[in-house]
Amino acid sequence: MRTEAQLQENVQRFQANFWNKERAERPLIGIYDERVYMPINFLRRPFSRPTVTPDDISEDRLMTEYEYSFANRPVSCDDFVAFSAPWRGVPWLEACCGCQVRYSEGSLAPAHFVEAPEDLADLPIPAPNAWFDCMRRETERLQAQRPADCWISPSILRGCSDVLSAMRGLKEFYLDLHDDPQAVAEAAIRVNALLIKALDMHYSIVQPQLGGYGHIFGYWAPGKTIVIQEDVMGMCSPNTYRDIFMQNNAELVRHLGKYVMFHLHSTGYQHYKHVLNIPGIAGIEMVLESIGPTALDLVPVFREILEKSRLMLHVGSGFQLLPQVLSKLPKEGLFLAIPDKYIRNDQEFHDFAATIAKS
Repeated sequence: MRTEAQLQENVQRFQANFWNKERAERPLIGIYDERVYMPINFLRRPFSRPTVTPDDISEDRLMTEYEYSFANRPVSCDDFVAFSAPWRGVPWLEACCGCQVRYSEGSLAPAHFVEAPEDLADLPIPAPNAWFDCMRRETERLQAQRPADCWISPSILRGCSDVLSAMRGLKEFYLDLHDDPQAVAEAAIRVNALLIKALDMHYSIVQPQLGGYGHIFGYWAPGKTIVIQEDVMGMCSPNTYRDIFMQNNAELVRHLGKYVMFHLHSTGYQHYKHVLNIPGIAGIEMVLESIGPTALDLVPVFREILEKSRLMLHVGSGFQLLPQVLSKLPKEGLFLAIPDKYIRNDQEFHDFAATIAKS
């Protein structure tokens, strides 16, 4: 468990060097166990049926992220914020919109069920299936049991396009964007309202800790925060994002405030310029993947983002390129999240921090 002094130091660095973009010797650096992003590992015992219901989500079946990954982490001097969240194995918004939650060994996934785009208009959102109440119950439980050095984060709450693609099926959703974009746009507004309702519920239960809030991507923010996800837009023209979904993201930012980030993958980031034009967006979080452009290829994109806003990089790939990459970037407004397979203990952390401070 981290001490109060360590937590205060983390919070001060995030406030000064990330949010305020004050001059820094090094960027924020968080070290994490990659397995924390595979929530199926948190099961104490498997489910007995091919579908999961709200009654199956219980403390005796599931470990929290804190219990699984943060209670005894090997690096103690980094900036990664410990968190717990309603179990991320559940696709919460998709389930709240009516998707069955399917279980197989190794994963959970939503089952699509909407036959045609015009059917979206008649669906109750949220669906009367108790998943929203389950998310509230789990949030209340986690908040009541929170360790002193842990923040309670919203779970994975995907954006309108991701939820609608789950409801319709991915192929059908992409066809809908061409054949009936109006039906998609109208349904997206309703899904976005549910997302806002879920965030309001979360922040009615979870109160500030050390003056702010934590998130499942390992950062601290001085106000209510979320990272918007519209992953299926990585396969579309950026103008499709702009014309149909950007307005909903802008509405979420207006509602929640100035600490809303946006999640992208290095294999599907083409709409980032439109994201940067969302009024009040706090910045971009990007996952670096082993296929597609390298971190060096993306340096011009990173510079553009940092000139206009803030950048979080989850370094799933390309760690060996970081000294070269960081030598070309400002350190202010930058947060690096790095798997602990690359930095295994405090001494390796200090060595890495010293190396990039010189770059």
